[in-house]
Amino acid sequence: MFKEIKINGMYLPRPDENLQFTSEKVKKEYETEAGTTAVYVVRQSKLTIKGNWTLTGKWMSIFRQFADSDTVMVECYFPSNTEMSNHECQFMIEGESHIKKSKEQLSVDGLYQVNALIVEL
Repeated sequence: MFKEIKINGMYLPRPDENLQFTSEKVKKEYETEAGTTAVYVVRQSKLTIKGNWTLTGKWMSIFRQFADSDTVMVECYFPSNTEMSNHECQFMIEGESHIKKSKEQLSVDGLYQVNALIVEL
């Protein structure tokens, strides 16, 4: 699967592993007067992306800005097509941890290990 995605027009750094893309049909069910269950598909696909990154302090602050905003615009090659498609999503940081600084990393405020979840609205 593709590793690169854009958020708000900005390419994200490469994740530590391949991004996990999932897509599910959004259905609504209700019981009819006859007692049967009717199902109708509200939307063919709802995109969810999971990923893990090792980031510098600068990128960590950008990821926090994404998480603080109500929505972000995600561009990616999913569902499998040859052009990038746009999706209005919510960006969530599921976990972050600070990696101890080394001499080379002092100028970038260390490194962070981040788990993020991006869900289409």
